[in-house]
Amino acid sequence: MSKKIIAIATVLMYLTVMAQPQSNWTTFDIKNSDITGNTILALATDSKNNKWVGTSEGLCRLSGKTWTDYAMFNDKLKGQFVNCLSVDKQGTLWIGTDDYGVIEFDGRNFSEHSAETRRLNMKFIRCITIDKQDVKWFGVTLGGVVRYDGREWTKYTAAESGLLSDFVLCITIDRRGRKWIGTNDGLCLFDDNRWIGYTTKNSDLPDNIVPAIAIDKDDVKWLGTLAGLCRYDGNTWTTYNTSNSPMPGNQVNALSFDQSGALWIATDNGVAVFDGNDHWVTYTTANSRFPAKNVQSLVIDNQGNKWFGTDFQGLVRFSACGISGTVTDESGNPMADVKLTCGNYSATTDKDGAYILEIPAGTATVLRIDDASANATPASRDMTQLRGFAFGQDFTVSLAAAEGTGTERVVVNPYLDKGYITITLESPKAEIEFIDASGTSIRKIPEYLNGNRITISRMPKGMYTVKIKTVKGEKSLKFNLR
Repeated sequence: MSKKIIAIATVLMYLTVMAQPQSNWTTFDIKNSDITGNTILALATDSKNNKWVGTSEGLCRLSGKTWTDYAMFNDKLKGQFVNCLSVDKQGTLWIGTDDYGVIEFDGRNFSEHSAETRRLNMKFIRCITIDKQDVKWFGVTLGGVVRYDGREWTKYTAAESGLLSDFVLCITIDRRGRKWIGTNDGLCLFDDNRWIGYTTKNSDLPDNIVPAIAIDKDDVKWLGTLAGLCRYDGNTWTTYNTSNSPMPGNQVNALSFDQSGALWIATDNGVAVFDGNDHWVTYTTANSRFPAKNVQSLVIDNQGNKWFGTDFQGLVRFSACGISGTVTDESGNPMADVKLTCGNYSATTDKDGAYILEIPAGTATVLRIDDASANATPASRDMTQLRGFAFGQDFTVSLAAAEGTGTERVVVNPYLDKGYITITLESPKAEIEFIDASGTSIRKIPEYLNGNRITISRMPKGMYTVKIKTVKGEKSLKFNLR
């Protein structure tokens, strides 16, 4: 199998978020909330948008602003490692623990399945996945895979099937109902009849330890390994790691797609957001209010909020949606210092014409360039349905081409609200003259260098003609300074 490693190219847009509004980030720990522990191992959200939180000290729920500790209702959850959580079609919560196997909670009663836990050696539950038929698939540490259809329990082990290892880390089901199983010894595919194993020896999987798997709308598999993120489309393996991409860490612990289709990647050094092509954003302790390096778990609720479970630093909520893109002129040149607004939020493009803007999840608003003089295409973008991260929100600004006898293209870039203009020439320099509405020459620049700023904020308001004389002739353009 061929291997494709993505190298950083000039087309890659890597946005590091250095200053975020404080209100976007909220941390819940044992000091400021009733959460049961600071090490968050598992997260799930139900149809009522309740957050179920598995910690190293048990199970709790956040409903609105109210925390409930479920050790009060079941002693076996007290001080217990809750490693995984999943909610089925009936709203029943399935709880994977260290010492007591799988526990089922229907909102009123707990069912502990203790007999099956002993018989099938299901003591250490690592993951729970539920398929379209409501069949439960359990990944067990040193216990293989267990299937439960509501009546029968079926166990698959490495000794009796094609499972590569009994140390199962994750299970994800694709649109064809096939199970993709991450283990400590490689990746397995199980279609209910046959097994296929992928390892570093027979494929381009970057590492045999696979803690996370996510599947996108095109049925492409995204694999979280200890050596980076790997994309597998059925033919080609593509690896993203800290040496060839903006990935903040190589150990990928959890993966989830938001409602815009962006992939959120939880690592041992913060979180990345990736559009699957060439756009990235990272959140780390260095560039945001993210409180911890190692992110164990991740879930995105139905309002677009992102919830991260950390090691020792509690539960983190990121309550914003992201918008990013570039602003260029008609020739594709990046435009710096262009202000964009979306409701009450704004951002300014950097030297590469790139911007990143964050707005609260569910905010109904419109994104536009905040400059009345800019003739932008599109004029605006509707962001009312934004629930995730929207990459590629690009704008092209039509600039004013000067006309006259000169043979070269001369473009005037009007940043009137900022108090300056720039002029783009083919020649290295030009003579610039400003003439007011009465025909009076009020200002001359004998030797203007291509692309430099010309401050106009001190010029009187009114209509002007700017004349540009180069070695190839003369051109002029009118503008209104209001």
